[in-house]
Amino acid sequence: MTRRQILRTLGTSVLAVAAHPRIPARAQTQPPARPLPASEFDYVDWSWDRWREVTGATAALPAQRRPQAGRAELVDLLNPEGVPSPPPWEERRAEIRAALRPYLGDAPAASSALAPRTLTEERAGSHLRRDVTFRAGTGEEIPASLLIPPRLKGRAPVVLCPHQTTQEARREPAGLAGNPEQFTARRLVERGYVTLTWDAIAFGERHDPASGHYGDAIPFYEAHPRWSLLGKMIADLGRAVDYLETLDFVDPRRIGCVGHSHGGITTLFGLALDERLAAGAANCGFDAFRIDGNVFRWSHATALLPRLGFFVGSPYIDMDLYRAVPDSEVIQVPFDMHEVLALAAPRPLLLSTSDEDFVFPNAGWSARQALARLAPVYEKLGGTDRVESIFFRDGHSLPPAIAGRIYSWLDKWLEP
Repeated sequence: MTRRQILRTLGTSVLAVAAHPRIPARAQTQPPARPLPASEFDYVDWSWDRWREVTGATAALPAQRRPQAGRAELVDLLNPEGVPSPPPWEERRAEIRAALRPYLGDAPAASSALAPRTLTEERAGSHLRRDVTFRAGTGEEIPASLLIPPRLKGRAPVVLCPHQTTQEARREPAGLAGNPEQFTARRLVERGYVTLTWDAIAFGERHDPASGHYGDAIPFYEAHPRWSLLGKMIADLGRAVDYLETLDFVDPRRIGCVGHSHGGITTLFGLALDERLAAGAANCGFDAFRIDGNVFRWSHATALLPRLGFFVGSPYIDMDLYRAVPDSEVIQVPFDMHEVLALAAPRPLLLSTSDEDFVFPNAGWSARQALARLAPVYEKLGGTDRVESIFFRDGHSLPPAIAGRIYSWLDKWLEP
């Protein structure tokens, strides 16, 4: 027994504090600092079982009677039931959004003013970089970097640049740290765009390093058990658009979005759910659930859509094998990612896919199958030329040549 334990037992712990005036009383009540994981990708606090514990989720949501549920193939988007008179597209579109809602969850009503602040402003080469914050609907500040090109003439187009899965977070697209291939915000400001990149929840300044990979999701789910982390990320993207709309040098009709990997996922869901985005390009950020083989990456390997975890049935899927092990339960998921893409129509959409993507091993086939079903939707809505694809072979990456093609595609639709 330690001296402190003995004194507490004797009822004299208060005297122990007085006997050591050099140690503040507050310090004696603070928990010791937690050790940092060896890698930013090591799991500490996050697990799907922990999510179930903190949210009380005990079973899958009630089965949705949808055409996609129970079918292994990606259904036709315009006429999934194969009936003689399919419903009008707007009705079908509303039905897809309704199917997504239980998994994205319910966002609380925004209770906080945007309250934007400029923290610093400095010249970075030919452009100006402002480090700013604005408040999420739930009240916390979102750190962001706004890059402004020189010699603006009137209102300029703007591109949102969500970051990939890295704790460099917004610093990477801004060109301050990380992989130069991912300096998207910096490359685009050099082409005449205003660009904005921000720290997603669980990344950058919004991350507790001791909590490990996606560890910040646990306190989020404790506070918002009926929401999803991906739903929160898209809500924060919406606040980023709100912020841009306050700037008198931004054209709110020409807001685009571009991202790689996690940033690509953010782009695709943002384009699907926020109609203020005029165009979007995703690189290495798409894979259909059924073609991927399981939904483990969405519910266990990340904290993005944990309710999909109830569709993980194989006992052989784990953190090491989920990219290689198929799971028959995946066909019961009531929607698939090609339906998310369809919500963007007829706005311009570019899907850039690596046929050698080791993160999404089946991405090439997923993209081809999804685009084949998406093309008739764009044709019906008069936007045949607005959906495009790029396929390349270079791992899970954004090679300069591919980035150049993406940026040129954005130029076509946003006209910097």
